[in-house]
Amino acid sequence: MTAEKKIILPKELYSKLDLIKDSEEVEVVEIAKDSFTIRAANVRNQCDYAPRWFLLPTVIVTIVFLIIALVMRYRTIPLTGDMSIGTAVDILANGTAFITFILAYVARRKKLYRHMTKKIYWRTFITVVVSELIISTLSLVALFWFFDQIFYGAGFDVVTSTIIFGVFAGILNYFIIFVVDNFSIEMLVNMLILVMVGGLIASMATNGNQYWWKRNFSILGTSQSNSSFQFNLTLIISGALFIALIDYIFVALADQVGRSWRHLTLRILLTLTALCIAGVGLIPNNVDYTSHAHFWHDQIAILIVFFMGLAVLGIRWLFPEAGKEFIYISYGVVVFLVVSYVSWKMIGYLNLTAFEIISFAASFSWLMLFINRLTKMLQGVHEIYEVSFADVIDNQTGASEKKDED
Repeated sequence: MTAEKKIILPKELYSKLDLIKDSEEVEVVEIAKDSFTIRAANVRNQCDYAPRWFLLPTVIVTIVFLIIALVMRYRTIPLTGDMSIGTAVDILANGTAFITFILAYVARRKKLYRHMTKKIYWRTFITVVVSELIISTLSLVALFWFFDQIFYGAGFDVVTSTIIFGVFAGILNYFIIFVVDNFSIEMLVNMLILVMVGGLIASMATNGNQYWWKRNFSILGTSQSNSSFQFNLTLIISGALFIALIDYIFVALADQVGRSWRHLTLRILLTLTALCIAGVGLIPNNVDYTSHAHFWHDQIAILIVFFMGLAVLGIRWLFPEAGKEFIYISYGVVVFLVVSYVSWKMIGYLNLTAFEIISFAASFSWLMLFINRLTKMLQGVHEIYEVSFADVIDNQTGASEKKDED
């Protein structure tokens, strides 16, 4: 290799690029005026296993689908419905993709250790894999609901149905490999957004009562809704994902900037908020004479407001690193929530459902902004290295070797 093409890297950067030999090759990409990106030249070869990982389970589950169709002697298989291609994709293909995700996530754990510590990896393992299952399931339900609206009554013969099923199974399994290969803290945030927003919207669309909004938001999780299980599970998984995010971010933050009672207090408040979000899903707002669920559901919902309010109002003292701009945004959110509460409770301009949706949107937006601020802080800790031209280093090395020979 010529001198002008040599790059000297510190040992820690060399190991982070997963370089093993003394003279590995790297690529310089995304070159800008004041920055560029270095990656291992063999990074593409590391993904060569992906076709094997997604092809094998795809072929197996497609054969299983074909065998079931032949044994049941189906002549035509509907696209959607109880015994349909959509149901098979949601159960067989999605189940296989879930197993693929677990195996790939475990197999690639050493690579993921570079993004998170070993302790955080295993602490968030269950939350991540279950969230993946929830996201893929909700996405498939929404997709085939849409197909049912535009292809109502469509059906196909066994061969065509098998091909359609195989295509969906292949896409699912390949997407799973893509997620594992590109998993990061940003993806964990996106998973939280997808689970929370997607789950709630899907619950609104499939609850079976078009006038649910005349009551309150919590009715989606009661026995009066067809989507109560989905709604409550969305809250539970969202709470678990939120806890995993807070755990990951604050542990990493403590490693970089040190421990602080302020950060610990804020972490506790946000964790309690997440636990209450999951608690609202665990205890549906069912009103009957033999259960205290309604009372405890309301108390936990009130605690969400309480812990969240303390975190937002105390952000100036608990996390001064957030900056004045974010602190002003936090106070603006508080004012907005107060105005919304007055409009609902005292003026009567908003109904309860509108107030709940507005409050959720404002609070969730603040949480996403805060998490984004935290992740930027983690990425903002940089090391400073001294650089020089490779030919200068080579000349110095050559001069040193010549001196030793003399």
